Amino acid sequence: MPVTDAYMTRTIGKLLSSRSVTHRKMFGGVGIYCEGVFFAVIDDDRLYFKVDDQNLPEYEAAGAEPWVLAGRGPQEMPYRELPAAVLEDTAKLGEWIDASVEVARRKKAKGGRK
Repeated sequence: MPVTDAYMTRTIGKLLSSRSVTHRKMFGGVGIYCEGVFFAVIDDDRLYFKVDDQNLPEYEAAGAEPWVLAGRGPQEMPYRELPAAVLEDTAKLGEWIDASVEVARRKKAKGGRK
């Protein structure tokens, strides 16, 4: 899960241009929060946003790759890589952040992991 300082600084700066976010290094990666809600992760210098059935089609349409953990065999996580064009568009980025924060809230309301 290595993340370079340069990638982290650039990416967090882009996110901050759209929404008030915080971040925390964890397990070699970086967790990203908005309004105290964990909605994104940086892993191997790639930014992934949380997805569910409601926002996944936008990611699939953009060809966004899933976040896959290697560990004891590949495990696909409920996150997709944020398309580069979205990261560069402040207004669209805000919309995608909001959507992923709502995904995290819905999941928490349902009781988290199953």
